[in-house]
Amino acid sequence: MRRDLDRGTGVLVALHGHGDEPASARTWGRHLLPPGWELVAPGAPRDDDGVRSWFPTGPRGVDPTALDAAAARVGTLVEQLRADGRPVVVAGFSQGAALALVLGRGGVQPDAVVALCGFLPEIGRADTAATTHPPVRSGPRRPATLVLSGAEDEVVPSFLGEDAAAVLAAEGVPVTGAVLPGGHEVGPATADRARAWILDVLSPQLRVSLALPVDRVDTGAELVSGDAVADLALAYERLGFHAASVADHPAPDERRLAAGGHHSLEPTVALAVAGAATRHLLLHAHLYVLPFRNTFLAAKALASLDVLSGGRLVLGVGAGDPDAEPRALGVDPDDLGRALDEALELLPRIWSGPVEVSSPRRDPGGGDDGRARVHARPTPWQRPHPPLWVGGDDDAALRRAVRHGQGWSPTPIDDDGRGPGSATIRDLEALTAALDRTRELCALEGRTDPLTVCVTPFAQGAYLREPDAGLDALVEEAEALAALGVDWLALTVPGRSRAEVRDRAAALAAGLRLG
Repeated sequence: MRRDLDRGTGVLVALHGHGDEPASARTWGRHLLPPGWELVAPGAPRDDDGVRSWFPTGPRGVDPTALDAAAARVGTLVEQLRADGRPVVVAGFSQGAALALVLGRGGVQPDAVVALCGFLPEIGRADTAATTHPPVRSGPRRPATLVLSGAEDEVVPSFLGEDAAAVLAAEGVPVTGAVLPGGHEVGPATADRARAWILDVLSPQLRVSLALPVDRVDTGAELVSGDAVADLALAYERLGFHAASVADHPAPDERRLAAGGHHSLEPTVALAVAGAATRHLLLHAHLYVLPFRNTFLAAKALASLDVLSGGRLVLGVGAGDPDAEPRALGVDPDDLGRALDEALELLPRIWSGPVEVSSPRRDPGGGDDGRARVHARPTPWQRPHPPLWVGGDDDAALRRAVRHGQGWSPTPIDDDGRGPGSATIRDLEALTAALDRTRELCALEGRTDPLTVCVTPFAQGAYLREPDAGLDALVEEAEALAALGVDWLALTVPGRSRAEVRDRAAALAAGLRLG
């Protein structure tokens, strides 16, 4: 199912900064390099003072002729490297990043672009003293672009990277931007983020989130302990799984437990432990029930997790089921959908802050109007916030995902007939109809970017009962789901001990050809 990037079939072109040597690009480029890729680090010409510079900058900005010449030079190299079918990524630092961002001026495009501590060069206009950004692309191709800036960068302030990302997005380029801790450098966190992004963008694979067995509370410390969570999360990462997931069940009732429901550790706590033990593994809340919590407290916990993990949170959200659990938490079971809508509207506002809230009037004769502006810090590491994958199967849930989310995360009824109380999707035909409906709703809402789709296969139940006999059917269904346009699988492996869970995870990873 997965087609890895084979050794020697990918090339990273690393463009050094102004005044640097190609050796510096080779140093940081090796940290970005996906396994088995080739690294090429061309050198910029030297100016009259012997300093390497991709283009000169004067009082009127960048000379467009010099900029075009530099873009054409790198573009020729890119075309030569792509001639034998290998994917080529151009990554630049500082001035090299500025050049990487405008390679499209000549119509020559790599497969992806990474700009580290970069900016868009400004060109002086002949009729005025003003400067303007050059067009960043021409031709039909729009390579995915990552723009990473340093929060403490005093050479190229982070707002220049954010401005560049905004210009790229306005011109139709699929761009991801983030401001990471650090200065004018390619530090470990920046390199890790860039390498993971390159593999994510260029590896045409169905990705897999594997549940941590934190629901098996009767096993005690064997599976429900800090050591167990850390041990298994690290094993998942080494096996090639893309994310570790946990569910959210603060107070399940006995009826639900008897019907196959389960307990779970608090999601942000369990995922924080998993994040501390790993470097690249995404941390997947599947699903985090927002109506069960005050939205400001949820925003604080989730942003803290995203910051502490270096931007690895994937936030699946749900309304919860209208049974005894919401009542135990002081929530109206008949109001869960509305509460989730309100939380999804408020959560991004809290993260971008400040938010105006009502406040008791302390001085009736003063100027207090009964309102206050509150701030919630930290803001998430990911900008503008972690991806929101909205759960649910009915039309209201689909509309919610289209309006508020970056993804849709239904949980189909498995071949045991088990699923959330609200689940209605029982087979591939029903899932296909729901996917068609999401596309229809996207068109009605004027949404152009597709939803990420994360699904638990129907064959999951049979696999959990008989993992040896059920693995082939699970893998076969995974391929069918990928053909439908599903991006992620949310899976679980059986096991009553860490060794058994690790062994089952290894067999699953081999069957899905991960790692």
